[in-house]
Order: sequence, then structure tokens, then C-alpha cells
Amino acid sequence: MERAWPFEGHEDPPSRVRSPEDFLAKALQGAEAVVIRIGLNGAQLVLVDRAGRWDRWIYPSVDRATEIAETLGIPVHVGSYPEELRVSMNAHPRTKEDFDSGAYPEQGRVGPVIPYPENRPVRRDPPEQAQTTEAS
Repeated sequence: MERAWPFEGHEDPPSRVRSPEDFLAKALQGAEAVVIRIGLNGAQLVLVDRAGRWDRWIYPSVDRATEIAETLGIPVHVGSYPEELRVSMNAHPRTKEDFDSGAYPEQGRVGPVIPYPENRPVRRDPPEQAQTTEAS
């Protein structure tokens, strides 16, 4: 299969998770699913493993996301994150490779933003100096 323009000639990173099944194959000691409604009709399926690593997939409805989550054979939470999952997701230390890989690998790493003059701090003279310069 031929790839579309920005992706042709670029190899996928080996650790990229493409489906919920791929995530479960790499999950440590099991996982749990959370289905959250987003937008008017959409929903996201979030899979979280015991170490706090997570990934998400978007589906056209809550029913479809719940159906897919139930076929995975793991505990499913609909509507909100349980406290234990939230804590484990927030406590998970990301690896250096996670930070080094960009959100869009076909574009390469996005560098620092050039500071615009209007965003630089403005130096103000102390009030004493301002008075002495006016009196002179």
C-alpha cells in the first residue's frame, strides 16, 4: 500500500501503538478502559495500564466506544475516570524517548519559538532614577 504525501518515505517508530489491541499487547499487568463523551456525539476510548501509561482513540459515539472497550475483556468505566486511574496517569514518569519524539514525526522536531519583541519583558527605570533625570 502506498502512503500519502507527508508520510511517504518515513518509517513509523517501532513503539507506535495503532489500535487498542496493540496497546493491550504492550500493557504491563493489565489495563482498564475509560469512555468519555467529547463534542456533540463523539467519544474517546482511553486505555490505561497499571504503570499509568495511556493512549486514546476517537469514535463517532459513546455506544461504539463502549462496545469496542467491552470486546477487549478489561474493566470499562463510562463517563468519568476513577480516582486510582487519574492518580496513576498523573504519576507516570515519561521516558526521554517520549519527549524526543514529536507529535508529527513526518515534520521532524519543532524547535524553540522565536521570542517576539512584544513578548519580551519591558525594563522600567526605578522611580528614583526617573526623578533625578527629570530634575537635571
